[in-house]
Amino acid sequence: MNNSGNGHAVSARAVAYEALTKRVENYPELHRMVIERDGLSPRDARLALAIDHHVTMRWLTLVALIEPHLKHSWNGLKPVVRAAMLGGAAQILLMDRIPDHAVLHETVEWIKSGSQPRAAGMVNAVLRRLCELRGEHVEEANPTQQDMLLRSDGSGIRLTKPILSDDPAIQMQQQTSCPAVLLDHWISCFGQEEAYRLAMHGIADAPLIVSCEEKMPTMADPHEVPGFQVIHRGVSASEVLEAHPDAVIQDPASAEPVRATIGMEPRCILDLCAGRGTKTRLLARHHPASRIIAMDYDRSLHEDLSRSTSGYGNIEVRPFGQFEDLIDEVDLLVLDVPCSNTAVLARRPEARYRFSMESLEELAQRQRQIMADSILTLSPNGRILYATCSLDPAENNEQVQWLVRWHRMNVEHEHLMSPGGLPGDPAAAYHDGSYHALLSR
Repeated sequence: MNNSGNGHAVSARAVAYEALTKRVENYPELHRMVIERDGLSPRDARLALAIDHHVTMRWLTLVALIEPHLKHSWNGLKPVVRAAMLGGAAQILLMDRIPDHAVLHETVEWIKSGSQPRAAGMVNAVLRRLCELRGEHVEEANPTQQDMLLRSDGSGIRLTKPILSDDPAIQMQQQTSCPAVLLDHWISCFGQEEAYRLAMHGIADAPLIVSCEEKMPTMADPHEVPGFQVIHRGVSASEVLEAHPDAVIQDPASAEPVRATIGMEPRCILDLCAGRGTKTRLLARHHPASRIIAMDYDRSLHEDLSRSTSGYGNIEVRPFGQFEDLIDEVDLLVLDVPCSNTAVLARRPEARYRFSMESLEELAQRQRQIMADSILTLSPNGRILYATCSLDPAENNEQVQWLVRWHRMNVEHEHLMSPGGLPGDPAAAYHDGSYHALLSR
């Protein structure tokens, strides 16, 4: 093993724990993180990513199971200690075919070799208590039981003690790692039954889904939504794209907005929040005769956007905000605006911890500013395609009504696609959520 700069040995667990330490330091402001895997074998790299993924997906679940075994407050512990406990707990309770002794030994040694060696005994004791807490594996779990730990595939672990809360709302927060502020907000918007379903969906296994008309039986199975297929486990996206160059890695929900434009003949399209270009490429396929200008609010994505669209002759990538020459020229203004990501939490679990009513209002203000700045580009008969990967009315219908009221737009069509698929459901039943509305002058 090589050594990292802080003295920790470089192994899959060390790499994962280093990343988790950064996450603990930033919590609840968690974002996608690139985990450095230099020096790791492919197998160890997969283990490091899996540890980070399981902790991020079930952060509050793990804390609920760890805290009863602590003599000190959770938040009072050093980040490195919390990271070790979270990573160890995820392996013991949520991951299969990992020997307890390997988890205990490497986790304790990692603590000993770092800045908190005196915490090694406490970490060892807590992880051993979690090993004792883990009972038999149950094929179909009942998430309402205090002694049942739900897993993402619908199975569960019988706990040797009824350690989860007897309050149904708190227990749902613990089982699904859904913060109270988000779950309460969903209840106020959609009712308790739908709010609980959304929380459960957020910990489901999100499969890799591809849009491709050509069947690929050796690589994928049909999805419930026609035109989409679920990639087999063990098959990578790069393998699929190499064998089927026309395929697009995309969930049915993210394809919904672009489908609303089929049949239009826009001369000029401005894709203002293009991200890495998935929707931009779909727009180019559906509208090959259109001139498409693409840019994104996040300037760090400019290079990725340019690279992903380089093979399309009708796409021009620009820095965000450079549309002075497009005033009154755009026939289709595509606004897939930055949002809370609450419709895609199974794929972007970090977003659930960032949610707050304050952040929601900040996002809504940013969305309105983007709309106000870009609406001048619309031609006299232009249309706006407004889209989010959010479930929240404040980011969806309320924003559309703002356009209607203040910019005299008319709603031609709008649709909220609620996320589908729960832990244990077939992969073909899974899809993200999305919202879109088509408006005209």
